[in-house]
Amino acid sequence: MLAHQCPNGVTKEKLTPFLTLFTPASRDHSDQLDDLIEKNREYFLNEVQKSGGIVFRGFTPIKIDEFDGFVQGTLKLEAFNTFNSKGTPAFMANWLRTWSEKILGAGDYRRYLGKTTVRLGPVENSIQGPHVEGGGLVQRSRLLTLCCFEPGLERAETGIADFSSVYKRLPSELQDKLRYGWNQYSYKTAHRLRLLDRLILKISPLTVKMQKDGYAILTGKLCPASCLVPGTDDISIQPWSFARNANPQVHRAAKEIFNDRGDFTQDSTADALNMNWDLTDSEGNSIGWSEEEQYILFKTIFREAHLMDWNKGDIAIIDNVRLGHWRMNGVQGNRQLVQIQANPFDALDHRVPEEVVPEEALA
Repeated sequence: MLAHQCPNGVTKEKLTPFLTLFTPASRDHSDQLDDLIEKNREYFLNEVQKSGGIVFRGFTPIKIDEFDGFVQGTLKLEAFNTFNSKGTPAFMANWLRTWSEKILGAGDYRRYLGKTTVRLGPVENSIQGPHVEGGGLVQRSRLLTLCCFEPGLERAETGIADFSSVYKRLPSELQDKLRYGWNQYSYKTAHRLRLLDRLILKISPLTVKMQKDGYAILTGKLCPASCLVPGTDDISIQPWSFARNANPQVHRAAKEIFNDRGDFTQDSTADALNMNWDLTDSEGNSIGWSEEEQYILFKTIFREAHLMDWNKGDIAIIDNVRLGHWRMNGVQGNRQLVQIQANPFDALDHRVPEEVVPEEALA
C-alpha cells in the first residue's frame, strides 16, 4: 500500500480499513512520539474515531512504569479499568482477581502492575473467543491502549475485527437477535460459598442465587448485545465469548478459518469457566440462539480478522466498541503485552433504541 505523510514527522499507512499504522518519517523523529502526539493529539484521536484503531511503531520504546503517564499525560485519556473501576491498589486488585478466578473456576492470569496498568495473560495453544473488553458488564471502557514490551516467541498475535462490519455480514435473522437482544451471562460457582465469599459478592454487580448444596448461580446485569458506535449510526455487536456453552463453536470456527495454525485446543479459560451465555429480551426472557448461529457469528468474525503481529515498542489505541479482539495461539516466550483501559462507556446509553424494535424480531 502507498504510505502518506501526515502529520509532519510521521508516516501513515492503512493496514486494514479499520487499523492505521504510524511510523517515524525518519530516524530523527523516532524519539519524538510524545512531542508528535502533544502537537497532533486531536488528529490521532480523530483517526481512532474515524477508522477504529491506530498503531505507533518504530518509535523509541517506553518503559512499563512510563506507560500510565503516556496514556493519562501525553494522550490525556481518562484511565477506567472495567474490572477495577474504583482504582483499587494493585495488591488488592490482584487479590480480588485471584479470588474471583477461584470462585468462578478459571482465569487468564492477567495481573495489575498498578491501579490502571495490567499485564495481559499468557499465550496458550488455543484461540480465544472474540470479545470487547469488559463486555460482560454494562459499565466498561471506550478505548483500549496497549503497549508491547516484548513480543511472543512465535505467532501469539492479537486478532482484531471490525464488529460493525461483522454485523452487516450476518444473516438477517441473526442480525435481529443481536441488534435487539441482550447478553445475559450466568455462572455456577466452582465451590460452595463461604461467609467471606458471600460478603464480597454483596458488593459485586452479580445477583446471587443460593442453591441447597451451598453452591450459587451468579447472574450479571443484562448488557445490550449490540451498541451504536458513538458519533456514528453504525451498529456494532458486543460479544464477550468466554462462555462454556459457546466455546466449542468458537473452536470449530477457528479451526475452519485459521486452518494453517496447527492442532490447537479449545480456550482453557472458557472450558474451565462454568458460564452460560444466553440472548434474551429486555426482561431477561431467553430468545435463544442455536449452536449453528453461534458458529456463524464466530466464523464471520474470524473471516474479518486482522492478525496484529506485535513488534517491541508498539503502542496501539483501539475503539473498544467498534473493534473486538482475541488472543491467537502461539508460544509465550517472554511476551509482555500491557493494557490500560480508558474513558468510561455506558452500554445502556448507546443501545439500539427500543422504539424501533419490530415485534417480530423478538417473537
